[in-house]
Amino acid sequence: MKNTVRADFYSYKNQPGKHLLKIMKVTAFLLFFCVFSMMASNANSQTTKVSIVKNNATLLEILNEIESQTHYLFMYSDDISVQQKVSVHMENKTVAEVLDAILGNHISYEMEGNHIVLSYNQDTNKVQQEKGTIIVKGHVADMTGLPIIGANILEKGVAGNGVVSDIDGNFSFQVQRGATLVVTYIGYTNQEIKAEAGKTLQIVMEEDAQTLSEVVVMGYTIQSRNTLTGSAVALKESKLKDVATANISTMLEGKVAGMNVQLESGKPGQTAKISIRGKGSLGSSLDPIWVVDGVIFNSDPRLSPNEIDNVTVLKDAASTALYGSRASNGVIVVTTKRGGTDRQKFNVNIQQGLSTLSWGNLKMMNSQQLYDYQSSFNSSSWFNENLLKHDTDWMDLATQTGLYTNINASYQGGNEKLNSYVLLDYYRETAAVKEMEYDRYTIRSNTDFKIHDRFKAFLNMQGQYVKTKDQTASLYSSYLYLPWDYPYNEDGSVRTGQESDWYGRDSENYLESQYKDWSGYENFYVAATAGFKWELWKGLTLESNNNVNYKIARDESYVDPDTQGGQSKHGTISNTYSITSNYFTNQMLRYKTEINNMHSLQALVAYEFSRYYYQATSATAKGITSGKEVIDGTTGMDDMSGSKSAFDIQSILSNVNYAYDNKYMLQVSYRLDGSSKFGKNNQYGNFYTVSGGWNFSREKFFEPLTSVVKDAKLRLSYGVVGNTPDGNYNHLSLYTSDMYNELPANFPDQLGNDDLSWEKTKTFDIGLDINLIDRVRFSIDYYNKNTSDLLYYVKLSTISGYGGQWQNIGAVINKGVDLSLDANLFHNNDWDWTFGFNLGHNKNRIKELYGGRPQLTGIRRFEEGRDMDDIYLAEWAGVDPETGAPQWYKTDENGKRVLTSSYTEAQASRVYMGSAAPKVNGGFNTSLTWKNLTLNANFVYSVGGKLYATGRELLDSDGAYDTYNQMVLKKGWKRWEKPGDIATHPQAISGGNANSNKTSSRYLEDADYLTFKNLTLSYSVPRKALSWLKASDVTLSFSADNLFTVTPYSQVDPATAGYDGTGYGSSTTYPTTRKYIFGINVSF
Repeated sequence: MKNTVRADFYSYKNQPGKHLLKIMKVTAFLLFFCVFSMMASNANSQTTKVSIVKNNATLLEILNEIESQTHYLFMYSDDISVQQKVSVHMENKTVAEVLDAILGNHISYEMEGNHIVLSYNQDTNKVQQEKGTIIVKGHVADMTGLPIIGANILEKGVAGNGVVSDIDGNFSFQVQRGATLVVTYIGYTNQEIKAEAGKTLQIVMEEDAQTLSEVVVMGYTIQSRNTLTGSAVALKESKLKDVATANISTMLEGKVAGMNVQLESGKPGQTAKISIRGKGSLGSSLDPIWVVDGVIFNSDPRLSPNEIDNVTVLKDAASTALYGSRASNGVIVVTTKRGGTDRQKFNVNIQQGLSTLSWGNLKMMNSQQLYDYQSSFNSSSWFNENLLKHDTDWMDLATQTGLYTNINASYQGGNEKLNSYVLLDYYRETAAVKEMEYDRYTIRSNTDFKIHDRFKAFLNMQGQYVKTKDQTASLYSSYLYLPWDYPYNEDGSVRTGQESDWYGRDSENYLESQYKDWSGYENFYVAATAGFKWELWKGLTLESNNNVNYKIARDESYVDPDTQGGQSKHGTISNTYSITSNYFTNQMLRYKTEINNMHSLQALVAYEFSRYYYQATSATAKGITSGKEVIDGTTGMDDMSGSKSAFDIQSILSNVNYAYDNKYMLQVSYRLDGSSKFGKNNQYGNFYTVSGGWNFSREKFFEPLTSVVKDAKLRLSYGVVGNTPDGNYNHLSLYTSDMYNELPANFPDQLGNDDLSWEKTKTFDIGLDINLIDRVRFSIDYYNKNTSDLLYYVKLSTISGYGGQWQNIGAVINKGVDLSLDANLFHNNDWDWTFGFNLGHNKNRIKELYGGRPQLTGIRRFEEGRDMDDIYLAEWAGVDPETGAPQWYKTDENGKRVLTSSYTEAQASRVYMGSAAPKVNGGFNTSLTWKNLTLNANFVYSVGGKLYATGRELLDSDGAYDTYNQMVLKKGWKRWEKPGDIATHPQAISGGNANSNKTSSRYLEDADYLTFKNLTLSYSVPRKALSWLKASDVTLSFSADNLFTVTPYSQVDPATAGYDGTGYGSSTTYPTTRKYIFGINVSF
């Protein structure tokens, strides 16, 4: 048994019990305070205000929006036409003011408590009838004289009477004599014009500087998309929650150009491996950092999808440089939901569904198929037709139809002084592999306080409890077990695998241990974030953001002494307890001003500090009687271990954004990071970026195109960001402890390096954003990421006394293109059809390695000038048509590639056979709405990558393993049987055919795939049918996840099989699950 000791960087004392007690007390107080706050926020009055900006929307949509922002519920008879089109652009207005504007004189309303009753005003209708009507004509243009296409022109007070301007900006329609026209267009101030007959009205629209354009949450800053100079993708909640999953990371698959998301497995609660714009390190983490409500997390925060309001993925240096030393792999910014001013909303969502395993193209032989296959070579005495008496489907025996449940209830509400969001969420999956359960309970409370017009505070709290039970069978065993073996005796008892008529090589039955052995995991997590925003004077704000989070986790496993796996140690019990804590604080001064509506300036400077601490203790005991599940009941210890680890990061950061007339933009960022992870000579690093943008669609020369191209912006950025090592003590000299002359002693292990520093990534990005006729948004980026000073563990000579040393050696470059497109293909009163597409292409190249020498790691080979995911294998040459023997290629003395029947010669002449990295990957989606019915479909794809199908060495072994089951040959494959056969598979021979199943490019397969990720059909129940329920919205839905995957890969889904990124396609992974889910969402 070995323990690691280290030279302390700093003294750190941890008292987990006291910390936990404090946190529990604070949590109890804050939960009470939030509940009280929620109750207080129920206060509303007739002065309730709303903000609504909608053009050419139905009256029903406007009423729904008022209900969503207030406590009011509308009631009206069937003769009220709520499908009529209206437009409204009102900020912070009372409900009465909005109703007066959209209903006019012909519909009256009465406010009775929480209800607003609509009815026709017959007297007003008669007066309007007597006045008569006129035809009004006009022309709508902007301040430069260019026509505006699609402006809304409506008769004020008459619901549904309106038109839109045509391609020349013209319009014509009938109105009441003396009517007032309301002209609206997104981004422009509303105009009210008196209707006149017999003349063409000339209407000039002025830009509205106060109109809220689409914003992008960047973490430290919030920017308008129009002035954004970096490469960032913003995703709203509606774009994320199209897949039934427990974690946010798995929701991002196929959503962002340049982001590669690989699922860890199909197990309930599993996360995904994410890389953004290629791999930039050989020895450190490739994961992006996560930022949740301004707080930096070092790994996937495992939020419930129901907590999330929006997600922004930051990709280039202009977007990530403010995160400095941890930003080279990208940043994922998450904003959770918050309460709303002047509205009360209760929401209940229930989802229930079924799940099944998706085996991909992998099919195992049944009893007859395996018998036919082995008939040509198996001469064992037990091999006879009696084997066909049994045909066990071990894969089916290990699996079941899983169950999925997600129930959550939330409250959003508030008033001018206080607003809250509270969520209770329960998630449960009974896995599609038998005997596995996953339960998660989540609570969140986000509260905002307006203490003074210039001082606002907030308090965010989250608690989560997760518990898993795992007694699953080995899926790998279910592949390998022979169908001739059967699981149960005639009396129903489970067979052990030791019987004389058990023919499988491993002589075990997974059912024998499945119901005796078990493992489990549970953790309790609490987090609290508190802060304030204090406007010191106009434009200058002091902001504080402070977080503490704490997790206690426990792992247990039990191996029964009566099972095959437990016999050698007479059973074992393992317990692991761990504590993880994080502390974060950010104190920021922010300044914002506008000068003459032409110059916009935003600046910030901040200090930030974070601390991470981890402690774990693990013990495994042996020698138990069956059923004892505590270590105290064992006869001795088998293994013990423990660890402590911590690191600190402190930073100073600054940023300036300047825009002139929303036409020219400039951003400059700088961050100084200091980290305890690096040597004393390089503890501080400088990170920065400079970026600019040009909205050239606002230039005079572009005016002829503005009727079609509404916005066009060019972006350019350059910056330097960093990456830290996974280990916290790579810079220190470390020692191992062991016994020497029966006394404990320390022995050198790792040599320290006082000069160890960050990996540095210099990123250049140029991008183009185009908006066509407000219907099509198109973005394209080219990037160049040059990473140097790679963190690499250099092995040292044994005479040094040390095993090795971490050094900054090596460089890698990633170049690529990201492309995304979003289009509104069709829209009218009843129909709406949208389409989205994204694509990412990345090319990786190693520029420098330690000593310039190639390095072999598994089936990949790192070599200067090559992709770090290039696969290096013996090259398969197929089957000799005359003999059925395997063939490979070797390199002869003249450097030519020639055939060989020797696997040893082929192995000595390995060559590059492709890359595990896809050439392109991405996703596309479409949404079709007809009245209250909506259909959404999402697809993800990957093209150009390869995977080594590891399992085929056993499952497609040409007779090498006659006591393992074999896979059914894929369509187009053929086994050699006689001379002259052109075959893909050698002759099957007992014991194997000349190493044909050894590692070579024979098992290297294309891993292209197209997955139908999700199909959702939802129906919003008409409002008039809900009056008895007093609900504002009821939506029924059905969704199906992972409907099918089209791929040439012969094993399970390549998206999960290639999770570890090494080029190996895992055959032991838990496959993707196919889910069918019914849901109901009710809002009050």
